[in-house]
Amino acid sequence: MNFSQFVAILQARWKLSAALLGLVLLATAAFSLLSPKRYTATASVVVDVKPDPITGLVLGPVLNPSIMATQVDIIQSSRVATRVARNLKLNNNPLVREQWQEATGGAGDINDWLARNFLTQLEVRPSRESNVISIGFQAPDPAFAAALANAFVQAYIDTAVELRVDPAKQYSGFLTNAPKTPAMRWRRPRPA
Repeated sequence: MNFSQFVAILQARWKLSAALLGLVLLATAAFSLLSPKRYTATASVVVDVKPDPITGLVLGPVLNPSIMATQVDIIQSSRVATRVARNLKLNNNPLVREQWQEATGGAGDINDWLARNFLTQLEVRPSRESNVISIGFQAPDPAFAAALANAFVQAYIDTAVELRVDPAKQYSGFLTNAPKTPAMRWRRPRPA
């Protein structure tokens, strides 16, 4: 079949083609008008890749994808989502408490339930050529979507700082609580 035959078939069946086109347009318009509105708010965060403090080596572009993938996983973790729920204090909202009671029957922690629900509406996309990660949140209310996107950025920043500082605190605790041997005691030098 060539193009001229195809056009001849359409001309012979123009009423059927027009009815089919009208039906598709009508179904699309009905779906668009009847479906609930969804808004997506997007916030961006820059991942700062610092050189290794011990060796002084700057991580090259070869390791950058794994670093970005790790940061995306941290943003999508339940730890960050639970921190978002705690920071926004939605567990004090009576409407949220009622929804939680209906959904779980009061079983479990409300912040964990909120975190699971938040993660279903979250979209995290790393940039291909830079260290920027876009965090998008979808909700029926544009202000709520924006608040959640910003809350995820803040919770990610707080968690990333925590992940960097906690090992140092732990090592400091080991050194502070270590038993002192005679060789480890420091003595003030005697004046000459």
